[in-house]
Amino acid sequence: MDQPGDHEYDQEHEEEEVYGGEIPYEGDMEDDVDMSARPEEDENADRSAKELEDMKKRLKEIEEEAGALREMQAKVEKEMGAVQDSSGTSASLAEKEEVDARSIYVGNVDYACTPEEVQQHFQSCGTVNRVTILTDKFGQPKGFAYVEFVEVDAVQNALLLNESELHGRQLKVSAKRTNVPGMKQFRGRRPNPYFRFRRPFMPVPFYQPYGGYGAMNALAATNRNFRAAARILGLDSKVEKSLLIPFREIKVECTIPKDDGTLVSYIGFRVQHDNSRGPMKGGIRYHPEVDPDEVNALAQLMTWKSAVADIPYGGAKGGIGCTPRDLSTSELERLTRVFTQKIHDLIGTHTDVPAPDMGTNSQTMAWILDEYSKFHGHSPAVVTGKPIDLGGSLGREAATGRGVVFATEALLAEYGKSIEGLTFAIQGFGNVGSWAAKIFHEKGGKVIAVSDITGAVKNPNGIDIPALIAFKESTGSLYNFPGGESMNPNELLVHECDVLVPCALGGVLNKENATHVKAKYIIEAANHPTDPEADEILSKKGVIILPDIYANSGGVTVSYFEWVQNIQGFMWEEEQVNKELKKYMTKAFKNIKGMCQTHECNLRMGAFTLGLNRVARATLLRGWEA
Repeated sequence: MDQPGDHEYDQEHEEEEVYGGEIPYEGDMEDDVDMSARPEEDENADRSAKELEDMKKRLKEIEEEAGALREMQAKVEKEMGAVQDSSGTSASLAEKEEVDARSIYVGNVDYACTPEEVQQHFQSCGTVNRVTILTDKFGQPKGFAYVEFVEVDAVQNALLLNESELHGRQLKVSAKRTNVPGMKQFRGRRPNPYFRFRRPFMPVPFYQPYGGYGAMNALAATNRNFRAAARILGLDSKVEKSLLIPFREIKVECTIPKDDGTLVSYIGFRVQHDNSRGPMKGGIRYHPEVDPDEVNALAQLMTWKSAVADIPYGGAKGGIGCTPRDLSTSELERLTRVFTQKIHDLIGTHTDVPAPDMGTNSQTMAWILDEYSKFHGHSPAVVTGKPIDLGGSLGREAATGRGVVFATEALLAEYGKSIEGLTFAIQGFGNVGSWAAKIFHEKGGKVIAVSDITGAVKNPNGIDIPALIAFKESTGSLYNFPGGESMNPNELLVHECDVLVPCALGGVLNKENATHVKAKYIIEAANHPTDPEADEILSKKGVIILPDIYANSGGVTVSYFEWVQNIQGFMWEEEQVNKELKKYMTKAFKNIKGMCQTHECNLRMGAFTLGLNRVARATLLRGWEA
């Protein structure tokens, strides 16, 4: 609460800030000049009187202009809902929270745009109640706008416009917090205590991120694990910094014509993290929540994952911020080809080898291969995860899910258990989840709960996985599957089971739900499904977590096999692919356990120290300081 006299002090200093000089008090000026002196007695008296009159006029002008500025400021504050009423009491906290829940800030607004143009930009998200272009004390636009919607759900839709265009400049959603997907940090001036009652309040993000409340930013979580492993290994600070910084970050704009003739633009990313052990390797995902931080974190994870699996690759990751199900096949093809045209000089058989990821598949890789070959000649090894007829490897489609099963077997063997007879809950029923569930089922495991974006199903006696796969292929959904009963998808993570296998997005296990997890083992088939806070909670509960950089490395391992086959021009049988995959997964687990025993750490730090140590050794051997 402001102290008495704060407003007068504020007004005086505001005027000093505007005009750059201290305003003399009228009483002081009169004390310095003898108004009764006659001009004939002192020639300076006349000059002093004239100066005094000029100063009084200037003071009056200053007061008028300062008053106009205060009126302008009051008008802006009134529009923002942050002005005080006549009784001096602020708007109630409940009223502010109600406005916060349906409001966002947007940044980088073109200075020439009007509130009507901003409103038109967001009209597809929901009904816009009002738009305020934020201005400074001189009435000039700051490049930020405040948008208030009528519906709460409209804010969720507005986040998807994060990389849209407005007057040729990117329009970005802004907020104080950066650990919320789709949000960018609002960086203003350093807070001034004398202006705290004048500053507009920032809307508090009210919605639940895809990883749940309190989900940590993926890059921050990955860096946290990296630094913990670096401390365990005792790495030099210069080496640590060198390993953390990406080799190259690429951001391109992909504009394509839609089937209806309209043009639409998407932002594509490719982060190439490290190439000390070989060509960079990583998937390309099509998803509306793709952003630079997420891609950076996943590229870094690919570096450590390749090193843990002991395959000669570095790490990379890419993606396009789009919703694949909203695009036709021809639109997806055009988008993929334009993206390839923008990055073809920066990828290659011995430079950077993309692969499928979330929202992409073997057909996507076929388009990349064809477009790349137009510039560089036929190059089957430029991508992996291709169709079999274009040089793809047998067993690649099931590789990540099968690798999850091999990793689970290795972990359970350490505790004298096997897959047979144990109960499994699987979140995510895409490529990885469906293959893992099918193989668990074939090996005698009892899959009692499965969920994906379309719904969730449970059966305490075990779900018939082949029947569930056939049902989803025919209906496109898990909803109303006759072989089980429906359940809330959010309850799957805390469902009673022996083994929990998250195969969907990252950040699903966080400090909000970790205390309620009942599984004894967690197999991280997704990338970064467990936040560091949740990791600590689960470890204290005695839950064994098999980290993602090992558990889901089956995909990149078989991608390596495909790359080798393409370079040699000699293809393997599927039996040989699966045999080699099991050998690599089993060997990697033994190496992780060795690091755990050496450094007395858990499996996650064992995997990170193993990968980090291999990359650091390769970097130093290549003479990075030269």
